[in-house]
Amino acid sequence: MLKAAEFGPRLTNIDLLEGRQRDSFPEIRDDLFWTCYDKSKDFSMVHITGFYNIYQSIRYIFKNKLPGDIIECGCFLGGCGIFAGLLLDALNDTGRTIYLFDSFEGFPAGEVDYILGKQVKSSRYKNTEQHVRENIAFARPGSTNITLVPGFVEDTLPKFESGPIALLRLDTDFYNSTKVEFDILYDRLVPGGVLIVDDYGFFDGSRKATDEFFAGLDTAPLLNRIDKGVWSGVKPG
Repeated sequence: MLKAAEFGPRLTNIDLLEGRQRDSFPEIRDDLFWTCYDKSKDFSMVHITGFYNIYQSIRYIFKNKLPGDIIECGCFLGGCGIFAGLLLDALNDTGRTIYLFDSFEGFPAGEVDYILGKQVKSSRYKNTEQHVRENIAFARPGSTNITLVPGFVEDTLPKFESGPIALLRLDTDFYNSTKVEFDILYDRLVPGGVLIVDDYGFFDGSRKATDEFFAGLDTAPLLNRIDKGVWSGVKPG
């Protein structure tokens, strides 16, 4: 788990991390993707495959004229939100709001979860909200359609009123937060909308909350593995 001493406003040497070597993906020939990625990569732990998943999802939403906003729960330093905003700009898709939910201080105190069977405890760090705002302003000057919602989702989502959602990305890892996100937001995801569950492949809590929620649906989406952590699918019509 990341701690305050391990990162600042941006990550350094990101291209040295596993899953972040551009040369490993010669099949990705979309210049627009790489342009948006290069401006966003220092503000996220998401692998290239995860970024390309977002790229394909937004292109799909745009092509099929799906209504709704983009919501990410757990935005870290803002990289995925910045990437989404840059891509919407390039597509001239100006009618959507990007909501970024995060405590900006880590995980709730006292929570315990498991990564592939290994226990991890919640960690806290210095508030990063101002870092995220500065990162957005740096990478996407003049941005007006990204809204930050600070606080734990267990507290903020019950008060959140939104219209339809076209893309729902869940990245808060632990069971309780992921469960709340599904309970409140999934019904607002439009039929055909994209669901991305980051760390479904890593965190037992994220996987458990997802599987439990799907078990209660008449028709659950098919999730496909994007990389070690990220799984993604489309809400059935």
